[in-house]
Amino acid sequence: MAELTATEPPQLSRSLSLSGASAISTGLAFAAINFLGMAAMLTYVSGPLSWIAVLAGGVFILGVRALFSELNGLYPTAAGIRLWMGRAMNDRVALIITLTYMTAIVLVIGADAYIIGEALAHAFNNGHLVAMVYVTVLLVLATWLNLRGIKLAGAAEKVVTTIVVLGTVAIGVAAIVNHEPLAHPGADSSSSPLQALILGIFLYTGFEWVTTNAEEVTKPKTIQRAMLVAVLVLAASQAIFAVAMGLTLNGEQLGTAYPQLLVAEAALGHAGMLAMLAITALTAVNTFNGGFVTLSRFIYAVAREGKLPRALTRLNDRAVPVLPVYLLGGSSLILAGVVALTGSFFVMVSVCAALEMMIYAAAGYVVWRLRRQDPDQARPFRMRGGAFVALGCAGLFGLLGILASVTVGPDISPVPLLIVLGFAALATVYVFTYVPRLERREAEELAARRAARAAARAASRTGAQVVESQEGARS
Repeated sequence: MAELTATEPPQLSRSLSLSGASAISTGLAFAAINFLGMAAMLTYVSGPLSWIAVLAGGVFILGVRALFSELNGLYPTAAGIRLWMGRAMNDRVALIITLTYMTAIVLVIGADAYIIGEALAHAFNNGHLVAMVYVTVLLVLATWLNLRGIKLAGAAEKVVTTIVVLGTVAIGVAAIVNHEPLAHPGADSSSSPLQALILGIFLYTGFEWVTTNAEEVTKPKTIQRAMLVAVLVLAASQAIFAVAMGLTLNGEQLGTAYPQLLVAEAALGHAGMLAMLAITALTAVNTFNGGFVTLSRFIYAVAREGKLPRALTRLNDRAVPVLPVYLLGGSSLILAGVVALTGSFFVMVSVCAALEMMIYAAAGYVVWRLRRQDPDQARPFRMRGGAFVALGCAGLFGLLGILASVTVGPDISPVPLLIVLGFAALATVYVFTYVPRLERREAEELAARRAARAAARAASRTGAQVVESQEGARS
């Protein structure tokens, strides 16, 4: 593909409609890993009551939506998360948090790839090698769609999200209607409403990443409306399937990497299992496509401000960040292999939940801080309850993040916390060692450009003076 020249300032294309943005927001949250989140939730709450945990999580997510809507209204850019944190706290700390948070979507993509591999192995009795080939094909397809541009990516997301949501709801309803009365309906390990709430919130996480498309929507209010649509769609679909899973599966079945296939098989037989396999595969296209769209634009925006290598700002002739899309495809494939080798899919659920709670807590703190710093600033969207509610959100999600980071299913484990701290340590090393080099290089190049412009102006003045003196000599 032809690339934009240096004389053409790179700009993202404003072509994303409300339906496309809603599909991206829903698709980012509706990942295959959600089925594992439901299975983990059902170890803490009885199946028939699992809808309460899902809807309670949705209520808390509406608060998150209000936080991100206010902040997106203030900073409607692809790097909005990075910018609003930088306004409320030390710039280095803000960059560390955002880089650590970026790993959440890559982890979801990698875990989803593993889940699809396991689902294929269960359905067709194939080994991991064939499953990884299939995952590779999906990643290549997602990469190609995104390199074709936001319009095609948004259209693909709308089609896939619609099929996934409607198919999941249909199979969930069938499972509820046809479940056996003696099927295990309750939690096997313990009853913990708080842990169930954390996992109920987890089912929505990732919906807020649509804010990184703020420079590509056709109307300014599209982002906040898209997030609301996504929350409502997720609340209904996830609640239905969680109840179906709780009524259909026992504790051993909930511990597999493909509980959704077992629900469909119990409800509709082998044909239902194959239909759910197709839906699971489509969630991968969903997650990969939506994840690439949002995270590649975020990387592009951070690189544009000089905090990541400049090569990441290169756009093709369809205004798509080329190198970030390729990097995301490769890193997702590597992570899928790591999850496959370790079998740590429930650990990934806890890590992703902890990272999401962390950014929700940060968003609450930032809204509180910015309200205090500049209470009279115009805000296109204002969170109800003001600074007090925002600070309460920060404290609540901070606590939930700590709890999520030290549990894996019903067990206490420090592994998720250690992984999060490891990501944070890598981000810290990068911010304090490599970023200063980028900043110095940028400053040197800026000084060189200024010197060149000054020299050109001086040469122009000298030439003009020579011409004037020659004309004076002739006269």
